[in-house]
Amino acid sequence: MSLAPFLSVLLISGGVAFVLALLFVQQREGNGSVAFALVMIGSAIWSWGYALQIGARSPELALIALRIKYIGILIVPTCWLWFALTYTDSIASLTRKQAAALAFFPVLTFVANITNDWHHLFYRRVNLAPPGALLIVTFDYAPWYWINIVYSYSLILIGLWLLIRFWGRALRLHRIQIAVLIGALLLMTAISLTFYINEQFVSIVDVTPVLLALNGVLFYLALFRPRHLDARPIAYTHLFEQSSDGVLVFDMRGKVVDCNPAARRMIGLTHPVGQSVQSVLQQYPELAASCTSSVVNQPIRIEHSAQVIDAHIAPLRDRRGQQTGSVLVMRDVTNQWRMQQALAESESRLREERRLFIGGPTVVFRWEARERCPVSYVSPNVQEQFGYAPEAFTEGGLMYLSLIHPDDRQRIQNEIADYIRRSVNWYRQEYRFRRADGEYRWIDDSTMVVYNDQNEPIYFLGYILDVTEQKRAEAERLEIERRLQQTQKLESLGLLAGGVAHDFNNLLMAIMGNLDLALLALPKTSTAFHHIRNAMLATRHAAGLTQQLLAYAGRGDDRRTSVDLTRIVAGMADMLRVSVGRQTRLELHLDPYLPVFQADPSQIQQVVLNLILNAAEALPAHGGVISVRTGMRFCDEALLAANRTNERLSPGEYLVLEVADTGCGMDEDTQRRMFDPFFTTKAMGTGLGMSAVLGIVRNHHGGVVVDSAPGCGATVTVLFPPSSPVRESEPIKPDVSAAPEPITVLVVDDEADVRDVTARLLTHLNFRVIAVATGAEAIQTLQAHASEVACVLLDANLTDMSGLVVLKALRAIAPHIAVVVSSGYSQHEVLARFAEAAIEGFVQKPYQITELYAAIRRALQRSVMATAPEILSDADATPEVQ
Repeated sequence: MSLAPFLSVLLISGGVAFVLALLFVQQREGNGSVAFALVMIGSAIWSWGYALQIGARSPELALIALRIKYIGILIVPTCWLWFALTYTDSIASLTRKQAAALAFFPVLTFVANITNDWHHLFYRRVNLAPPGALLIVTFDYAPWYWINIVYSYSLILIGLWLLIRFWGRALRLHRIQIAVLIGALLLMTAISLTFYINEQFVSIVDVTPVLLALNGVLFYLALFRPRHLDARPIAYTHLFEQSSDGVLVFDMRGKVVDCNPAARRMIGLTHPVGQSVQSVLQQYPELAASCTSSVVNQPIRIEHSAQVIDAHIAPLRDRRGQQTGSVLVMRDVTNQWRMQQALAESESRLREERRLFIGGPTVVFRWEARERCPVSYVSPNVQEQFGYAPEAFTEGGLMYLSLIHPDDRQRIQNEIADYIRRSVNWYRQEYRFRRADGEYRWIDDSTMVVYNDQNEPIYFLGYILDVTEQKRAEAERLEIERRLQQTQKLESLGLLAGGVAHDFNNLLMAIMGNLDLALLALPKTSTAFHHIRNAMLATRHAAGLTQQLLAYAGRGDDRRTSVDLTRIVAGMADMLRVSVGRQTRLELHLDPYLPVFQADPSQIQQVVLNLILNAAEALPAHGGVISVRTGMRFCDEALLAANRTNERLSPGEYLVLEVADTGCGMDEDTQRRMFDPFFTTKAMGTGLGMSAVLGIVRNHHGGVVVDSAPGCGATVTVLFPPSSPVRESEPIKPDVSAAPEPITVLVVDDEADVRDVTARLLTHLNFRVIAVATGAEAIQTLQAHASEVACVLLDANLTDMSGLVVLKALRAIAPHIAVVVSSGYSQHEVLARFAEAAIEGFVQKPYQITELYAAIRRALQRSVMATAPEILSDADATPEVQ
């Protein structure tokens, strides 16, 4: 048998398959085109490899051709299944593992084929019999060959099943296409299986690659040659199916190839696909005529019975720009048309009822939807409300937009553009509007937009109302709420700051007392003495921080006297110049004739120092200028409205302390937080300085005003109300005399560390000490030792009962006993708490031994019991007290 003709057929079929692959790639926008192009490439490799095998002149070349052929054999079934999955839109259900398994088996089979000489799993023996000029290769197949045959035909049958299932849900027009695909595949599969089933297949050539090429031709004709398929993609899109606009697609012959549900409802047909566009649109002759004319992209208005439809026709073009059909888009605008009619009627009634607006507060405007929005109508009451004559708008060319405040104008234009873009029918805006007298008033503008049939705005109809008084009332209400919230915030922060300071003072008391005892026990020449002295200085500094916390909380020590603000600043001048550094110029502008006011001098000094240091921190590295000014100033409501103490101050004359710097300035957010505790912009800082300033000024019923901007420096103005001087009481001069024997002091404190160190300090001062932890123990102890105890050192804050209750109970037992109250809170707060019962002295924690001794001496001198012994001289005081 001569195989030369079959060899030619194989070469031709391979070429046909390759050309088809190129054609499918050109049509790659169609579902499955790329996958089927790969099927054709596999078929071409199969055909050419088979041809090379038949035409081989040596066994070695025949075996090489055999392996090339198997590359095509392995590509075809896998890519065929890929095509079926893509064509039927089932590819999304394929998992990654399944896809990997489909690719893995062909690769493994190819490896088994080329390595068969090692394992003989694919074929046991290859027989090369040259009958004449051509070699005939025959095989004794092994198990892996038959496994691959089953696997390949399984993939083909799965793809066939997917097409059959897809046929049931496809459009009638496309079922023919799918039937051609199924028929061609069944024919190829039947003939190919015959080759393998025939008992004499060894002597029969394999016609499968030829059938694949023929199959590719049939697939190409079924998929791409009919012109009506070029005008409509195979798969529906969600937008096409769910659109409220009717869409009708027809080809160049005027035949309807697709129609979405909305179009079916509009034209009232059940199965328009496959009919001519003339028959489908016979009840709309004007629209049908437009579909057959060359005029496209022109809007068409159709009125049929009670239905109004807007339509336009657009061409459909393929990738090469060739027209393949047209699309008709229809929109039912019946409701919009009715709305327009209703608006026209309403406009007519508006002209009749315009007298309703002549005397009322609401002004009616109509603006045309053109450049700069000219006014075509305005109600006559515009003159009464805003001072403009109606003719100034309609005839004089006065532009409404020009009367909107410049700060609001761009916002209003942007909002209107956004409303139009979203086809909003009604919107509401608030802005400032200039009256004829130049005053800006707040306007509430409610506007309706009127659109035409193409959904383009025609004009705006607005109702504007002056709401200035309502805005002012709302602003006042919000300001009251803000002040209330700020007051509550300050109160809560004050309680927190006071509580922290009290607890911290108790801790410092234990530290400071032990340091005092250590200093008294060491000679001044000792190295340890100087170390402990430095620790004492640091502890005193920590105590100063707690005083700042108490000052912020408004619970600082308040020893008020007549204060001259200028004298205080002038007295601190040298220290302030040293504090700000040599690079900074400190300028003082002090009024020498200021009236005095009632204040705590140390707290006023703290205000001055903190303001100067805060200004110095804001200056650049090369320095700058800090200006300090004192004087009197009349403060009006506008200035006092910016007060940061949250107190409502009355307009009038105030003492002014003003500190200005040329530093970096502050933004609004920093200004709002600059007085918050622990807020700081410094690399190193506690954030308590400005908090203490606010607390002190608030406690003196003053105000703080801040004026600053980034890069423009800052000016902090402190206001103090002037007051009449109060005559100060003469200080008590203690009469020191030695006592014949030690005096017993009862120490009452619930903090164990404080109680222990206080007892040791008093013992060092030659007092006898009885120390107890609770008020109940103090009462019991005094009952047992009433004749011995001369003085009680009472903590103001006990855990079991209040200090005032304990004091009253002690007075009931020993009416004339000397009582000294100690506390981490300030003196004036404690004295106010113990106002119902007199006490002989107060000492604030943390205290040193000299302060404790002085307080007990004064208390004993005031009592009728005895005097304290003169046992601690000034020379014994710690260096920092001296």
